[in-house]
Amino acid sequence: MALFLCGNRLHEHLYDTVRLAVYDFDPREMSYFGSGLITYLNNVYVTGLFNPNGISYTSPEIAGLQGSAMMALGGTAGDFQAGRQYSASLRYHLGSLTVDAALYSGNAGGSAASIAIPSVVEFNGRALGASYVFNNLTVKASYVQYKVAGSFNDRVYSGGASYRITPALNVDAGVWVTRDGNNSSNNSILASTGIDYSLSKATVVYGQAGFVTNHGAMHTGLSVNNALDEVTGTTAGVNIGMRHMF
Repeated sequence: MALFLCGNRLHEHLYDTVRLAVYDFDPREMSYFGSGLITYLNNVYVTGLFNPNGISYTSPEIAGLQGSAMMALGGTAGDFQAGRQYSASLRYHLGSLTVDAALYSGNAGGSAASIAIPSVVEFNGRALGASYVFNNLTVKASYVQYKVAGSFNDRVYSGGASYRITPALNVDAGVWVTRDGNNSSNNSILASTGIDYSLSKATVVYGQAGFVTNHGAMHTGLSVNNALDEVTGTTAGVNIGMRHMF
């Protein structure tokens, strides 16, 4: 069970603050194709997406500042460190500018091991992001560190923008550069762009294009759907489709 407080409201779904920062400062809004969601899942899969036995609090915004904190115990009798997770963030908002710094620490094991999609990898994360809105143009940039036990110590630098041409038409683009702090020969560059056109409030047609270049042992993917891990070298992809919400 996971609960959190936001002001005086109680919610059931609980995400860690690094995951929320990755979403907020992703120029392609965590698209399943070519976005910060790929680098997140490549490193930690679902750790931090689910935080059993957790509670968090988000403060009201005061003078542009807003803080959040989360603590989750592992649920293993006699071993409070198994599956223990905590995170915190501090956000500053002034007009069109938003800046956020977040951290996360999670231990393996505990009750997280019993959920449908296991979230048991030991992982420490840090994130720093900023966004600025110029009328219909939104520019975003971020730095995220994924330090995974027994694996990479990845630093992901990203930047990009989205522009709403009309109320129905939006274009976006982003670049994600990943480097392994343990071995600089492991690195990748992911770049993508997309366009969405709303036929109605429920139906959107879209097109996306991107490429990823991997070096060393890095295998950053291009898409969540069957292309989460790509081979060494350069891979390119294009897709078009329609999305309807019922």
